Amino acid sequence: MNNTGTPLNPDDMQSLLTHDRRYQRASAILTDQWQRIIADEDLAYRQQITIDDLQFAKALLASETLTSQFEFDHYAGVQRLRQHYGSQLTSSAQHWLVQKYL
Repeated sequence: MNNTGTPLNPDDMQSLLTHDRRYQRASAILTDQWQRIIADEDLAYRQQITIDDLQFAKALLASETLTSQFEFDHYAGVQRLRQHYGSQLTSSAQHWLVQKYL
C-alpha cells in the first residue's frame, strides 16, 4: 500500500481500528451494505444516513482505507450516491452532498 491517501484524524483512526458503530455505518455506505445497518438499528432516525456518516465515509475513501463505487469528489459521483440511497439520506445529508455545487 502506498501512502498517498489523506491521513485519518485520531477519532476516525480509532473507529477504524476498533470497527465501532461509526466505522460500520460509514463502511456500509461505501460497500452498499446499508440494509444491514437498518436491520441492526432499533431507532428509526438512526436508520437514515447522516452527514457524520458521509463525512467519515469520505475520509475513509480519501485515506485509501476503503474503495467504493461511490465518489464524493465530483458532481456526477455525488448525484449517483444521492440517487442510489434516496430517502435513506437525511435531508441535511442530501444538502451536504451537493452544497459545494450550488
